[in-house]
Amino acid sequence: MPEDPYAYVVAAFQALPPPDYVSGPEEPEQAQPSPPLPVAASPTPESPGYIHESDPDEDPEEDDDEDPEEDLADYPGDH
Repeated sequence: MPEDPYAYVVAAFQALPPPDYVSGPEEPEQAQPSPPLPVAASPTPESPGYIHESDPDEDPEEDDDEDPEEDLADYPGDH
């Protein structure tokens, strides 16, 4: 060890790092951007039962004139 205690500190900062030295974190490589999604990314419009447009003039009327006596469900509000 040299006579000057601070000379060792200065020499340590100027010395090469040991061979097993691991450098600091580096910027990770970024992955390639993913390719654009296909036009129909959702299978819903391609499904056979999907109705994409609704026209009230062409839609059949629902049967609103059902007889409540024919309804076999027992609702608490019916009593």
